[in-house]
Amino acid sequence: MKKSLLIIIVLISFRIEAQNLQLHYDFGEDRKFFTATLEMFRPDTFGFTFWFIDLDFNFPGNPRSMSAAYWEISRDFYIPGLKKIHPFEQLGFHLEYNDGFTTFQDTSHYIGAASYNSVFLSGFSFPVNVGNVSVTAQLLCRIPRGMDMPDFQFTLVWFQYMLKQKILLTGFMDLWSQDKIAEPDHKELVFQTEPQFWYLITPRIALGGEIEISHNFPVGPNGLEFMPTLGFRWEF
Repeated sequence: MKKSLLIIIVLISFRIEAQNLQLHYDFGEDRKFFTATLEMFRPDTFGFTFWFIDLDFNFPGNPRSMSAAYWEISRDFYIPGLKKIHPFEQLGFHLEYNDGFTTFQDTSHYIGAASYNSVFLSGFSFPVNVGNVSVTAQLLCRIPRGMDMPDFQFTLVWFQYMLKQKILLTGFMDLWSQDKIAEPDHKELVFQTEPQFWYLITPRIALGGEIEISHNFPVGPNGLEFMPTLGFRWEF
């Protein structure tokens, strides 16, 4: 599933607020279906709000209907007293909630459903510059529902226009810890990144796609996977 594809603080310099709709066709092994993504970013006096919804269209039938839904919503608060203290003036307090479900058809042709499990996250976000690219780093405490001990998550998010705003490079990278399914007393590391490349036909319409790269996602043991997509993006 996708993570935040709009950089949290840097985006303010491009648009005061932004919403976009994406439609991707997934070419990954055993996938071959469409995913729709709706994103919203909105700043205000106290910080900014970001959310997105992913909808997979892989339900048995022709044409395929929706088979899974995944939602993330996050809120960043400016920290009073730090706005005039360098280099902490852009340090933010981050709150986030993730949840979703998927459906499946078993060998007996019954349709079942499963939860992705809800996850609460909190921590801090801070923008850094890597060359000409602005990146937001997040260090978070991750609390999945039903787990005895909290985990950590480290996230990088980037959003960069190039070539007179004809090319948009955006995406995220996540690294987190979680309980092993077979050994709940032991932890495993999960890695996921989804770099996107967009060519802007107009200021609001773009063609491109992404490459979903993951390890141990959603649970291990699971090797390194590459799942490319072709996509359409509409900023509105």
